[in-house]
Amino acid sequence: MPTSSGQTIAQKILARAAGRETVAPGEYVNCVPDHVVTQEMVWPMHKRNLEKIGATAFARPEKAIIVIDHTPAAATGSPHAATHHMLRQLTRDFGVDNFYGPNTGLRHLVLVERGFARPGSLVFSDEGNIASIGAVGALNIPMSTDVLAPLLNDRHWVCVPRTVRIELVGSLPFGVTGRDLVQAIIRDHEEQGTFLQCCVEYGGPALAGLSLDDRQAILASTFHTGSDTAIMDVDARALDYVDERADGRPYQVMRSDPDADYAAVLTYDLSRLTPMVTVPPTQSGAVDVAQVAGRRIDQAAVGSCANNRLEDMRAAAAVLRGRRVARHVTMYISPGSQNVYAAAAREGLLEVFAEAGATVLSPGCNTCWGYLGVLSGEDVSITTHQFNYQGRNGSTQAAVHLASPYTVAASAVAGEITDPRPLLAGRL
Repeated sequence: MPTSSGQTIAQKILARAAGRETVAPGEYVNCVPDHVVTQEMVWPMHKRNLEKIGATAFARPEKAIIVIDHTPAAATGSPHAATHHMLRQLTRDFGVDNFYGPNTGLRHLVLVERGFARPGSLVFSDEGNIASIGAVGALNIPMSTDVLAPLLNDRHWVCVPRTVRIELVGSLPFGVTGRDLVQAIIRDHEEQGTFLQCCVEYGGPALAGLSLDDRQAILASTFHTGSDTAIMDVDARALDYVDERADGRPYQVMRSDPDADYAAVLTYDLSRLTPMVTVPPTQSGAVDVAQVAGRRIDQAAVGSCANNRLEDMRAAAAVLRGRRVARHVTMYISPGSQNVYAAAAREGLLEVFAEAGATVLSPGCNTCWGYLGVLSGEDVSITTHQFNYQGRNGSTQAAVHLASPYTVAASAVAGEITDPRPLLAGRL
């Protein structure tokens, strides 16, 4: 039963959704979500299950958000064209207005850019990396294929997670981004299991110096620590972003109580960070770029839900402007949404990419899961992707390194893994 201790942000959001005053870590509570978001890859199975149980309607179709983001283009012989067609018909039949077709962008960005994710809101989803919505104070609860249940019932059980608090202090050094921070956090805690069954709550004085794009990048990758989800304190910068997009929809800012009971409280000094590279095949393999500098690469990619926002496009362009990708390297750029793509075009970033010899892809998941840019043989890549396990992007013999957009772009130019700071000198 709930204790008398104070509540964390996650506990307050889940308590509201469960119609309770308080909830305690480890409790199972029945929660009503504000939205349920899912992508196309699971829908052939979902449709079969709907037919088996004879379901012809969702409980609250206005809460459903269905996005085609993994397969923005359906090639000849691909099964995805049929899935796209099926979803267009199903969303019409089920009265789902919030359907976003190919090239709209990833669910993560759709939620924040279109004002669905707001402070205090609860979102049930099919992926842990949608915790990026925590940058605006919304809580993501991932439930994989079980996401069909709340669509049909407008509620689902949740095990209330413990909360780990990470206090951020200092400021990011030159050439270092939020992606470098989260790679260091994963390195320090993934294997130890510190964050298992936890919500990671970020705050501290350094938060004010992080952009909304950097905050989303940090949160989108935090699930690699083994945590259930993640969220951040809401400040004036986040509220300004929300107010521009909420379109009059209400929200409630939740803040942890002073006496909230944390499983752990950790501090990270941003000023001590350096550009990081996570070496394959584990998520915890982050090292200083100097330790792997000089390794020849075959492919570079900027994209994925970790780093596909406008600031990521700007970061890559800062390195690539006036330079060329090395002759033996193939480079891909995947903007995360139509809005990011359009903004990058207005700023001339797409021209920078094209002149550098990079290929700009349509908004979507694209190269991260090997849909495009497949690796073969013993190819070596460096990317802003989410995963680096063997076979993730094609050949099981290929090696995938993870890094920030700065480091990926610098490595593409050099033709080998390289520290981005010398190439950024005088450009930031």
